[in-house]
Amino acid sequence: MMEVPGFEIKKTIGKGGMGTAYLAVQESLGRQVVLKTMNTGQADQTDFLERFLNEGRIVAALRHPNIITIFDIGATDELVYMSMEYVEGGDLKSKIAKGCTPDEALSVMERIASALEFAHREGVIHRDVKPANILFRNDGTPLLSDFGIAKQTRIDTELTSTGTILGSPFYMSPEQAEGHKVDGRADIYSLGIIFYEMLTGDRPYPGESAIKIIVQHIQSPIPDLPGSLGKFQPLLNQMIAKNREDRIPDAGAVVERVRELRRATVQQRPAPKVAVESPEQPASSSRAEGFVEHNKRALALGAMLLMLTLSYGGFYLYTQSLTRSTFARPSTAPVTVDGSTEGTAVVSSGSGVPAVTASTAPPSGGPDREEIIRALEWLAEARLKQDQLTEPPADNAHYYFSRLFPLDKEKAGRGFALIAERFVVLAEKQFSEKNYRQAQAYITLGLQVQPDNEGLLALQSFIDNREKSVLENLIDFFADKG
Repeated sequence: MMEVPGFEIKKTIGKGGMGTAYLAVQESLGRQVVLKTMNTGQADQTDFLERFLNEGRIVAALRHPNIITIFDIGATDELVYMSMEYVEGGDLKSKIAKGCTPDEALSVMERIASALEFAHREGVIHRDVKPANILFRNDGTPLLSDFGIAKQTRIDTELTSTGTILGSPFYMSPEQAEGHKVDGRADIYSLGIIFYEMLTGDRPYPGESAIKIIVQHIQSPIPDLPGSLGKFQPLLNQMIAKNREDRIPDAGAVVERVRELRRATVQQRPAPKVAVESPEQPASSSRAEGFVEHNKRALALGAMLLMLTLSYGGFYLYTQSLTRSTFARPSTAPVTVDGSTEGTAVVSSGSGVPAVTASTAPPSGGPDREEIIRALEWLAEARLKQDQLTEPPADNAHYYFSRLFPLDKEKAGRGFALIAERFVVLAEKQFSEKNYRQAQAYITLGLQVQPDNEGLLALQSFIDNREKSVLENLIDFFADKG
């Protein structure tokens, strides 16, 4: 176990990108504290160490009943540390999972907005307000914590790389997502997103990837609250307006609006739903019948899948021979519309897809048109699952969807969209790892398949803005020096 003079470390309670947190006892006072440490020997980038120390300095200077308390900042030969208040009441993320009443939501809003008002007045913008960073004392008092990426507006130096997007995508303001300079209204936006989540139990802009979530913050309309919560819609609209000029101007105004709502709101917690078993049938009998019924469905589904597998196996062999013959050597026979006579159609998808050829009629005795469509669709989806998007030649998802296009434009179009979405995921991963050249390569390939894909276009914009921001900051730097 790691040793820090003056503290008895009890256990590890968390690890993050900047260090490790321990539950410890401060020996001089006999009190429990959270000891947050960072190993200086592993800090290969100065800005991580500076950000760690910056958090301690910021929070130590912010004395407010709803901001976590810092007790001490120190260093040993191997690490730097800060000791802070230990709270046992959990975080807001856990409370939301259990369900919040409107009155509870307003209470948290009022106190955290008050903490933000104080921080903003002291020149500090949090930039990462989210449920996991709102903790509770045992008496229910909410505390704003984790100022690791906070920005001091009175200090000129930036602790983050130019163009880097910081914060959680689920709660990030549009201007922060686009890499622009932020002010206190970015924190108000994040608190507004939390307000929606406390009221409904859901995030307003869900998504399986960060880029899709960020695009929604920038482009999607403000969500509507359920009818029973309609009285809170005006406040929500003003807190999460896309344009910060349309938002509530400061956290103090949020506090006043919330107090007005609390005075006007009568709290009534909905009764929990209780499952009641039918008195006519024992629970064990009901479970047994459900088990039998479940297994019947499973057996039927298994038989169906077996039949489809055998059928598609035949389709695969046929289309492989078709690929080596008909698709590889287009005919000059006349094109037919109804597919009744043999011919070859030359078609362009109009979506960045090159001209392709496909037989409009199978050989005598072979599968019919619908069978060919199903076989091509199956092959394309199988290659998509294997991430064979555009390679190897003549055996990839794009190849088979292209062959499908003359036969079923709608299915092929959906296929091209799926390929583009996969390129979004691949590009986003490279972007997050700062492999910008590889991310750009994936974006380029994806846009060739689907030029109007929003995710790819948004990621392209981030890369363009990043390059632009680097240049602008260099210009500003040398202008300031002059």
